Amino acid sequence: MDLVAHLEQILYRYVKAPPVEELRIIGWRFAVSDMTVVKAGIRNNRLGDVYASPSINSGYAGDLLIIWPGERCSHAVINTAVVRELERKLQGWKQGSFRDPEGSALLEPQPLPLVGVEHQQVKRMVQQDPRPLFDLLARFRQELPEKGADMIQAGVQAGWGLRHVRTSKGLAVSYAHTTLSAYAQADGLYGRSFAKRRPPSQEEAGLLIENTAATTKMLKKEGSLLGGKMTVIFAPELVEAFCAKYLLTNLSGNNVVHKQAAYTVEDFVRGQQVFDPRLSLAINPLKDMEISSYLCTREGLPARKEFMVQRGKLVTPYLTVKDSIKAGLPPTPLPQGQGLWLDAEGARNLTDLIEKTENGILVYSVLGLHTQDSVSGSYSLAAPQCLKIEKGKITGRVRTVIAGNFLEHLADPGTDYGLEPGENFPAIKFRANVARG
Repeated sequence: MDLVAHLEQILYRYVKAPPVEELRIIGWRFAVSDMTVVKAGIRNNRLGDVYASPSINSGYAGDLLIIWPGERCSHAVINTAVVRELERKLQGWKQGSFRDPEGSALLEPQPLPLVGVEHQQVKRMVQQDPRPLFDLLARFRQELPEKGADMIQAGVQAGWGLRHVRTSKGLAVSYAHTTLSAYAQADGLYGRSFAKRRPPSQEEAGLLIENTAATTKMLKKEGSLLGGKMTVIFAPELVEAFCAKYLLTNLSGNNVVHKQAAYTVEDFVRGQQVFDPRLSLAINPLKDMEISSYLCTREGLPARKEFMVQRGKLVTPYLTVKDSIKAGLPPTPLPQGQGLWLDAEGARNLTDLIEKTENGILVYSVLGLHTQDSVSGSYSLAAPQCLKIEKGKITGRVRTVIAGNFLEHLADPGTDYGLEPGENFPAIKFRANVARG
C-alpha cells in the first residue's frame, strides 16, 4: 500500500464527500518521512559490542493537521498504523478539536529551490553495501590508539528516505534525502562528531581523529587554577550548544508572541541592536549536503536563507504560519535540528585566541545547561572539561565552575571570535567569573 497516496485519498474524500456530514473536512496538510537507517558502533574498543551492535531499521512517521468547519483544528502524529486506521480515528480527532483561527491558515503552493539533500554514496550504504560505515569505524579503532587513546567509543549512522509534504491547497512535494553521522570518543574524556547529508572526506575523518586524540591527550595532563575573573574561551561545539539554549529559545516566534522571550515583536520591528555589530545569525537551509538543509518546511514554505540578527540588529524571529499571523510578520524558514549559522565578521582562528591569552581557560563542555534561565541569558555551570591557558600555552586540565551571561557576551565589543576548520560556529573569547570545581 502506498501510504502517502492512501492518506491523501482519504483526506480529499472527506473534503468533497464525507460519509457523514459532521466529519466534513475544510482543509488539511501533512508531512511524513519514510526513512531507513543503518548504524553500528564501537564500545569499549569492541566493534559490534552487544550495546553497539549493527542494525537496520525503517520507520514511517510525521504529523497531520486537519481543519474542520468553524476554524477548528486537530493535530495528530501519524505512522503506518494510524494511516491504516485513519477513518476510524477521524471521529475522535473531531471530538478533540479546538478553535484556532490562526492555526487554520494554509499556504498557497510556491516554487521550491534546488538544494542538494541526497547523496548517492550514502543511499548505497543504506540499500546495498554498508561496508564504508565499517571502514570508518575500523579507522577510528586503528588510528586513535596509535595517537594515544586507550579506550574508544564510536558510532556511525547512515539514513536514506523520502520526505512528503501535501496540503489541500494543492502542494504535493516528495523528495529523497540522506543523512550520515559519526562520532568518536577517547578515554571518556573528549569526543568529536560529524553530521551531514554526505560521507566525510578522508581529510575530514582524519581531522576528527586528530582533534579527538590531541584534545584527549591534553585533558590527561592535570593543571592548576586559582580562580577569579579571567579570560574564558568556549570551544565551537560549546558555542553551538549555548546558541541552541539561549538564541533558539529567545528567537522562537511562539515565545516572542507570547512574551516568553528576551525580545518582543516591537524589538524586531524597530531593528533593536542587541549584539555586537560584527555578529549575524541566520537560518540557512540552502547549503548543499548540510544536515539542516531541506526543500520546504512541513507547512510548505520554501527554504531560503533568513537573517534573524544582522550586524547585531534584530530582523525577525523564526515564525510558523500561525505565529507569523499573531506577530504581523511574514512566516520564515524553521531551523531543522539546530540549523543556525553564526557569522562573526573579522574572526581570527582558535589558535590565535589561545596564543593571545595570558591567563584563562578553554572550555569544551558544561554540566546542566538545560537547567539555566534562557530568557535572561545568565548561567552558572560546572565545567569538568577545561584546559588551563598560561601565557598563550595550554598547561593541563582543570575542573571549574563558570558564571556569566551569554547574551551579554555576544553584545560586548570586547568579545573575540576564532574559527576552527570543519566547524559551523566560531569559538568565542570573553571575560567571566571562574572558580575551582
